[in-house]
Amino acid sequence: MKCIICSSKNHKVIWHDYLREAAKKFTKKKHKIIRCENCDLVFLKNRFKYLENSAVSRSLYNKSNSYKDFIKFHKPREEKKLGTIKNKINFKGKKILESNCGTGILLEKLKNKAKLTAGLDNKFYKKFFLQSNHIFYKNLSEIIRSKKKFDIILSLSELEHKFEPIKFLESLKKILAKNGLIVIRVPNFDNIYAHLLGKYFYRYDFRKSHNYYFSHRNFQLLLKKLNLKIVKYFGHNEYPPNHLLKFVKTRKRVYGANSLNFFNTNEEKIINKNIEKSLKSTSLIYIVKKK
Repeated sequence: MKCIICSSKNHKVIWHDYLREAAKKFTKKKHKIIRCENCDLVFLKNRFKYLENSAVSRSLYNKSNSYKDFIKFHKPREEKKLGTIKNKINFKGKKILESNCGTGILLEKLKNKAKLTAGLDNKFYKKFFLQSNHIFYKNLSEIIRSKKKFDIILSLSELEHKFEPIKFLESLKKILAKNGLIVIRVPNFDNIYAHLLGKYFYRYDFRKSHNYYFSHRNFQLLLKKLNLKIVKYFGHNEYPPNHLLKFVKTRKRVYGANSLNFFNTNEEKIINKNIEKSLKSTSLIYIVKKK
């Protein structure tokens, strides 16, 4: 087995145990997770293709696949990402595609600025999506055949789920307009939770729906392999420091607002800013373009 990024066959098993396969449910059998010793890419030895289907994975991890549950679970998280991204690029007058869009939370926030808004997801969301006057696509092949090009493509919650992430990004390049931008968010394997908690974090973070776990080093190599130029990159920490402290103290996953009150809001902002600057955040966001 070769690493998809650097082609190395020098790998090490870093996990041989149960994986999370729903919000609070684990697999009945153990699975292996491997790390490339050359570029540090982490991946499931036996990947799962069927969980690329967003309607399937969301029904498992987000309680159900309903519109209401999607909005309840994703809206605060997605709007926080968008708030960070909007400070980096201009969406005004652009043709925007959101891949893995669900109910189009981000497109709803952008449609008054954009020239055109379109979403890509499972056909389950089509009826809801069209009611909001966005263009809807059920797969990338449909967009490629239409010969539509987009100025900005958002891919913020999906690359880690892909069975073939390189093939997926190559398809996004085909529908990117000249001088267009792709905004990619990936979970960061090299994050502060993993450093402080080790196996207690991995127990909840390793899951069937994540085929790959990226970090800044190997993601730069991946983009270079795809001939994509990094315009900007930055850390994005999805949880407050009080959440981290509770996780460290209990060594169990923290749900909702059930965290400690050690830092005040201003202190949390300062700490999070430093975590993001050091690229030890829970996520990384890249703004890239074709060379």
